[in-house]
Amino acid sequence: MNSKTIITIITTLIYALITLIAVLNHEIWADEAQVWLLCKHLSIPELFTHLHNEGHPSLMYLITMPFAKIFPDIIAMQIICWFIMCISVFVLFQKSPFPLIVKYAIISSAGFLYFFPVIARSYSIIPILVFLTAILYSKRKENPILYATILFLLANTHIIMLGFVGILTLFHIIENIKEKSFSKKNIISLVIMILGILAVIFQLHDSISSNSCINTKGQDIIANIFKIVTLFFVNTYNYQIIATDTIPNPIIDLSAIILLIISFVLLTINLFVSNKKLFIILLLSIGFQFSIYIFAYNAYIYVTRIFSAYIILLFCFWILYKDNSFNENNTISKKRTTTILLSIFLFLSTFNGINYYILDLKGNYSSAKDTANFIRKNIDINSSILLIRNEAYSISLAYELGNDANLYSITRDNHLKYVTWDEKVSKKMSCEDWLEYCKKISNNYENIYIISTKRTMNEELDNDFEHIYTAPKTFDSGEQHFIHRYKK
Repeated sequence: MNSKTIITIITTLIYALITLIAVLNHEIWADEAQVWLLCKHLSIPELFTHLHNEGHPSLMYLITMPFAKIFPDIIAMQIICWFIMCISVFVLFQKSPFPLIVKYAIISSAGFLYFFPVIARSYSIIPILVFLTAILYSKRKENPILYATILFLLANTHIIMLGFVGILTLFHIIENIKEKSFSKKNIISLVIMILGILAVIFQLHDSISSNSCINTKGQDIIANIFKIVTLFFVNTYNYQIIATDTIPNPIIDLSAIILLIISFVLLTINLFVSNKKLFIILLLSIGFQFSIYIFAYNAYIYVTRIFSAYIILLFCFWILYKDNSFNENNTISKKRTTTILLSIFLFLSTFNGINYYILDLKGNYSSAKDTANFIRKNIDINSSILLIRNEAYSISLAYELGNDANLYSITRDNHLKYVTWDEKVSKKMSCEDWLEYCKKISNNYENIYIISTKRTMNEELDNDFEHIYTAPKTFDSGEQHFIHRYKK
């Protein structure tokens, strides 16, 4: 066993242990619970019918579904995402051409240290598929079908990866036409790539009209662009700045963010000088992601989404290092300069990962588990009804309660199994509406409880409702639950 393999194994094991500790201490929040409950309650045909409303393609759901049908605990989905990230680290250290310092900068970055392995979402699948794409990129002519299959899977992880897959597919088509390479393997590979793209379009073609949370009609596009570009870098360095609306250390934080922006710009210039093709791949791929943020997800610039863009940046430099096509005549594009810039850029996000790692160990990502425990100990489920004021932020509680209780949404007039992102999910109800509804059903239940969050104006619940529980504070105020009992 050579020294490289020894370093790879030791590093992967240490990474696996560090991240597993966070995974086992992580409280399930809304988006994670939504994936699990969809897979638990829906059949495959029902899932594909629902996906256009969800706004995400199917790969993560199809991987999760067998486990959700068999196991009651979401830990199965968490372990899947964590294990895939451990494989990604192994592949990175064993197969990538990056210098060792860049490899450690990558796994120390916020995405790898916390957000990808701990938050169990489809983003966790992206690094390994992009790394496999990078490995196969130089061998795509010898292994076109395998290369195409990886791109097919990558396209179906998340809509924001569609641009990356699309540009690689386009370049592959152009290469085959130029070289007049129309072998059976090449034709099959092109069909697979195109089918991967069409599968995403088929699943999500009407998401904007179906999903009320990603509809941006009437919004100021220029303001969106400014906000997204700002959040893209601010959230990279410290997501808590946005979560708390405060800058803990203004001079340090602002300096770090400025340095982050400068290093990103210099890395982009580096690609332009060294390899125009890789520059186009990066520009169009991240440009596509920005268009998705601007016209759909502008309110949700999560760190996982930002680092999905940075994974594409790593792909481009993976190829650059592998081909050793640096322009040594230009200071910015020298190999040594590139290594320094990449390391600085990635290490600047390490604080973000460490911060959230510690927060998750010490505090609550979601209060759903604590709230569910309170309900089991203090509320007679058989004689009571639990009304919710916010479906989107109650879904984690629905998972934690399991079969112990059914949360009831009066805006949908049904029990909550999973969230449907239509106009009802964001429907506002006044305190008078709640009071009227409670009076209407008061004879049917011994006790009526309303479960709400900070996002749902708890101060509106006046003397007609007794406050009985406040959950521990959470990273996201939307995940902190409150319980009020209706006074008959």
